[in-house]
Amino acid sequence: GERRRTNEDHVLGDYENIEGIVVENSYLEEKTDTLASLAELSIMMGPAFAPFIEESFSYALKMADFSSPPVRKSAMLCLSQTAIALHKLIHKNNYQDESALLPKMLSVSVPHLIEAVKTDKERELVCGALESLNEMLKEIGAEMGGNDAFLDELIEIVKDVLSCSTACQKDEEDDTYSEEVDDESELATVLLDYAASILPTLATAIGGAKFAPYYKMFLPLLLPKNNLCKKNWASGTVAEMIQKTGPAVTPFAETLLNYFLKGMKDSSPDVVSNCVFGIGALAEACGPALAGQYPKFLEVLAPLLKENGDGRTMDNVLGAVARMIKTQPDAVNLSLVLPAFVQWLPLREDMEENVTVYSCMRYLMGAGALNTHLPALVPIFAAELSNRKVGEEGRAELAQIMTAVMTGYPDLMKNFGQDDLAKLQGLLVNNGS
Repeated sequence: GERRRTNEDHVLGDYENIEGIVVENSYLEEKTDTLASLAELSIMMGPAFAPFIEESFSYALKMADFSSPPVRKSAMLCLSQTAIALHKLIHKNNYQDESALLPKMLSVSVPHLIEAVKTDKERELVCGALESLNEMLKEIGAEMGGNDAFLDELIEIVKDVLSCSTACQKDEEDDTYSEEVDDESELATVLLDYAASILPTLATAIGGAKFAPYYKMFLPLLLPKNNLCKKNWASGTVAEMIQKTGPAVTPFAETLLNYFLKGMKDSSPDVVSNCVFGIGALAEACGPALAGQYPKFLEVLAPLLKENGDGRTMDNVLGAVARMIKTQPDAVNLSLVLPAFVQWLPLREDMEENVTVYSCMRYLMGAGALNTHLPALVPIFAAELSNRKVGEEGRAELAQIMTAVMTGYPDLMKNFGQDDLAKLQGLLVNNGS
């Protein structure tokens, strides 16, 4: 006859589809904190941590398959950071890796991180694995994988994440993979961003010429249609990829240019700003191939320079124009462009563009093109030289400009008092001029 359902069946049935139960307690927190601390100490302590690297790595490897996701995430961080720490010791501190420990660490940690991206169901943990791979790629380079097969695997997992086809992106309800399921999830968007961020790093690691063919694979995945969150990070990622790829991106210039020009009409200031940066990066990378398009670029960029305009966008317009001037100066009508350019200095928000803008100013000054604008520019240059937000490289450019002004245009310094001049001299010394 029919078997009667017992109380035990009811209890087991409640847990039938559960793969595991995680209990949070101080014991697990202690493991997580220990691994995170070891990861941080390995980087911060430098040579003093050398005797503990192998032991720390071994402990992290032991914890890398632990049942608790936070412990696993910290373990993966420790795996990557201890490997990076040892690489730095070898290449910056002349540490002798007599037992060839680094290749052994990489041969274990890299496959483990790649496998976690493929198969782990915890999105936050997969974000951590992608971040660790990116950091290792930045610090160690493509040789971290040991062979070309690693490159293929890395490309594959980035493609899988951007295609929303990894285990952590799976829709548990119908056992399928779907981007639409996760569009509203912040963590899902962060996951895509972490994966895409590997691409510019990879372009740097293997070189633009070797990376360029991958544009065919990734542009369809990175150039979104209507998803605002995706447009925000994708536009920035594509622009950064162009910078790292260099002239080898030229065959894809038309597709990329159309994407950026369309993006400049977007309602999101972040998307517009990223696309403006992308146009400048594309003009710089492609050189003469896009010089004939400069008038069109300037026409669409000019309206973005306005009172109460978005500060970051306006800074990126100045950066884009500076890149065009330095790349193909004969293709830019300086008599029309420079008055507007000077009017909107200094930069407001995107301080990373300072070095681009002021290196262009230094180039123009050397060419004698700034003479009529110097009375307006010198006070700006002098003030920005003491602005720490400008960045070290930007201030170095300014120091060279101001040294040339004081030598070649002494009349422009008459409005500076003795105290101001003494302060300026000190700033010039401190910034390497």
